[in-house]
Amino acid sequence: MKTNVMALGLLMTLSLASASFAQQTNATMNAGSTTTVGKESTSSFDNQNKKGAAAVAAVKASPAKLSGTDQDLMLQVAKGGVMQLEASKLAVQQATNPEIKLLAQAEVEEQTGLSAKLQEIATAKGMTLPTGPDAETQTMLDKLKSATGMSFDRLYLTESGVKGHEKLDTVMSTVESNASDASLKGVAKAAHPLIKTHLKVARQIVDKL
Repeated sequence: MKTNVMALGLLMTLSLASASFAQQTNATMNAGSTTTVGKESTSSFDNQNKKGAAAVAAVKASPAKLSGTDQDLMLQVAKGGVMQLEASKLAVQQATNPEIKLLAQAEVEEQTGLSAKLQEIATAKGMTLPTGPDAETQTMLDKLKSATGMSFDRLYLTESGVKGHEKLDTVMSTVESNASDASLKGVAKAAHPLIKTHLKVARQIVDKL
């Protein structure tokens, strides 16, 4: 009888220890995850990113040559895209806030798809696009590389999340209004809604910090 009581006590102790370990593990996992990005649920945010990617991918590249104005606009879109892509690659690795990491990963995927489509259009039209950061972008990237922790998070959100998207928002609006090439206008129309979403979410995350 005494042996049975001791065995039962040991089982209860092991059960409590196991439950405590599970609770600690879940708490650790939950601390590094999030169900929202800004004020968007992760599922809604993911769906918007997939919808935007599909819209950009569906744009057809025509061989018609670009006017001087359209070439300049396309270069502005490409320049902004490179900045967002390179900054967000850093943020995927270095950001400490899980919502910022999700935003950065979404930005990498968006800008990778947009870059591929711009290159497809450029090739069809015999135009060359920049493949790396310009001096302004490199300066910003160097600042990001030297930042850590919360300082990095805030700098990324300020420079890429907010300012970078504000610039792209303006460029895309200009393309939609002033460009004459169907392919270029199509890219702007397809990508603009997601740019607005990422800008909105970035501002929401800033408000949370």
